[in-house]
Amino acid sequence: MKKAIYPIKFIPQPRERVWGGRRLAAQFHKPFDPDAVIGESWEVSGFEDDSSVIENGWLEDNPLFDVIETYMDEIVGEDNYKRFGNEFPVLVKLLDIQERLSVQVHPDDETAFDRHNSYGKTEAWYVLEADPTARIYMGFNKDLDMHEFLDRCAAGTLEEVLNVVTPKKGDFFFIEAGTVHSAGGGLVIAEIQQLSDVTYRIYDWGRENNPATARQMHVDQALSCINYSKYDGAGFVHSGGSAPSKKLVECRYFTANELLLTDPLRIWPDRYESFLLYCCLEGEAVITPSDTSQPTPLLRGEWVLIPAAMSDFTLSAITAGTRLMEVYVGRTEEKDSYIKE
Repeated sequence: MKKAIYPIKFIPQPRERVWGGRRLAAQFHKPFDPDAVIGESWEVSGFEDDSSVIENGWLEDNPLFDVIETYMDEIVGEDNYKRFGNEFPVLVKLLDIQERLSVQVHPDDETAFDRHNSYGKTEAWYVLEADPTARIYMGFNKDLDMHEFLDRCAAGTLEEVLNVVTPKKGDFFFIEAGTVHSAGGGLVIAEIQQLSDVTYRIYDWGRENNPATARQMHVDQALSCINYSKYDGAGFVHSGGSAPSKKLVECRYFTANELLLTDPLRIWPDRYESFLLYCCLEGEAVITPSDTSQPTPLLRGEWVLIPAAMSDFTLSAITAGTRLMEVYVGRTEEKDSYIKE
């Protein structure tokens, strides 16, 4: 008898960062050293050489990459397996940003493939926590050109032309490749991104001028990638609202919805033609597949993978006001020319 596929959880992978903090262990119960300065928790990663490891069920201790290699479209869906092969299409993280993140930009698919044999990096941020001092820098507050940009980088005045947002819990930012961005001042963010680790740092708030804190900068590489136009706010979704479902973003790389669980919600994965990811944004939920008696709890800040071939299931709130983020990669008819045949 074939074993039933089920909701899959992974062991979080900590990444120490100079701008990080200690909230992921203290507030989100991540199994990290409580004294370590952790900036990123890689929650679901499908890199072949850095794959998340399953922590529950009969697939426990197996890397995600190996599981996709074995079960193929049963995990990610037929169209996604044709597009991405054994690589999981997205990388999801939690970010703990206490000091200021470098001002950075990511290349698009064509540039990243040409330079790094990698996907580009379009991403999105959902704000889980925001201190009063928190700031997000998203694009520019006016139109620039390359010359003014370089002059300001050299003079240390780039901050004057960055578009600054005071974020609130529940805000959502869609960050297309080419958008200059940064953050700091006390934030916890749930991040969705393409499966890519290509980042071009262009300004590091003075840390780049101190030999003790300097990190590699990538201004020359970034110049041809940057969108120099004034930020139009098209990818910003305000927090709040009582609708049971809210579309956050739909693009060729991923779709994200916010769900407010007031009543049990039944989901049929085959209707999506994709895997599903759920992140608990607020409260606590439970996932109950129809073909098993073993429910899967989902605590705040946790992610879970629903394989494409799983049977229908029910999402239920354990606490009032529970919100989830639902993520999947929908079918696309457009050929990804940067993917090797």
